[in-house]
Amino acid sequence: MTKHLQPNLTNEILNGNLIKLMFKLSIPGILGMLLIGLNTFVDALCAGQLIGETAFAAISLAIPLTSIVIGCAMSIGVGSASVLSRAIGSGDTKTQSRIFGTLIILSVIISSFITILGYSFGEELISLMGGKGEVASSGADFFKTYMLSSVFLVIAVSSSQLIKAEGKIALATFFAGIYVITNCILNPIFVLLFNLGLQGIALATVISAIVYALINCSYFIFGKSSIPVNPKKLTLALDLLPAILSVGGAVMLMQVVGIVQQIVLFKAIAHYGTDSDIAFGGATIRLYALVTAPLYGFVQALNPVIGMNYGAKNYKRIKNAYLTFGMGGSIFIIIVWIPLQLAPKMFLRWLIPDFNFTYNDLLNFRIVNFLLPIGSFTSCSIALFQSIGNGKIVGFITLLKQIILFLPVILLFPIFFGVNGVYYSVASVDIFASLIIAILTWRELRESYLKLELNNINKS
Repeated sequence: MTKHLQPNLTNEILNGNLIKLMFKLSIPGILGMLLIGLNTFVDALCAGQLIGETAFAAISLAIPLTSIVIGCAMSIGVGSASVLSRAIGSGDTKTQSRIFGTLIILSVIISSFITILGYSFGEELISLMGGKGEVASSGADFFKTYMLSSVFLVIAVSSSQLIKAEGKIALATFFAGIYVITNCILNPIFVLLFNLGLQGIALATVISAIVYALINCSYFIFGKSSIPVNPKKLTLALDLLPAILSVGGAVMLMQVVGIVQQIVLFKAIAHYGTDSDIAFGGATIRLYALVTAPLYGFVQALNPVIGMNYGAKNYKRIKNAYLTFGMGGSIFIIIVWIPLQLAPKMFLRWLIPDFNFTYNDLLNFRIVNFLLPIGSFTSCSIALFQSIGNGKIVGFITLLKQIILFLPVILLFPIFFGVNGVYYSVASVDIFASLIIAILTWRELRESYLKLELNNINKS
């Protein structure tokens, strides 16, 4: 999409039919998130199918830790995208011109720090996840090699959020597709041809991330973006940092406490179960992540819609967009959810083909995935608060769901129910958290309605 078409896209986001807009933005958004979800899924698949169950258990412990890289990227990207979409909606060209340079400098600083930290303490972090013996050593090798991709992956993923904030979700998806395809091609080459094991899978990510970063940066540097970028004058706009970090900090908090949550979860599985239980838990989480990835496609599509309309003070359209995208996401996820509930063993065998599933294993899988159909509205609620710049509520929701509610339940349930209690605790927390998020969302939409009424009174 060229520069002169951008005003038409902005006008469509501000005034166009929401159902048509949902399909136009969500379909490439879904494909993009499926590609990203597929990337870690393929890594786990190659480990399980091409190397073995021990390698799969090792990568299952390491992958949650790698989410710190994506967390940093998303915190910078989503925070910057929130600022950019509101600037586009309000016509603030000064902010638009400074956002890319700020994003790049923040990305380099933060990713360099986590690379040093992750590489230095790789073994300790894997042990903290519950890894022992060969599982721990293999997991540490994978994690330390993966961390070498941090700088490139953070730049690539964060800049991708800016492209999406312009409404160019299809283009961002195309760039992400190149990254995933490169990784998928390199994985079997490094594992089978060069016999590099888990380190080969991580090395494939490093090379793919370099390609991804170069493509995204070229888009901005060579003037293809609708926002003005001068590559010779990339500066850190200090006055934009509070707005970026308010939303970005909440996104980072989501990733950090998500890692804490998975550490506690895997520690509980390791304490009450066996290495096979760790492998099954890892397979359940990987499938859950793959299935929920499309929901984030709806979220990615909803973000610029809410952000631009909030900047333009179209409060009624914000509510309509939330309901439209939330319902669309629920319908989509139900189509995927039904086969998972009916035939979970078929999907789990993709990752652990030789696993001897018990009745309780399959029941636990169904319990964890039971509330997926309402997950769309929960995800859209997070998008709502992020897009209007309300990072405090996003932070509160994160702490409530993943720390305040989760920790007491995950510590208590396994005492009475053994390893099954881990899965019961996840489902219980989802129920309570969904109710609280619904209340907070209703309150925000009601406030938007009151703002609309006030605007109408002032105009009259």
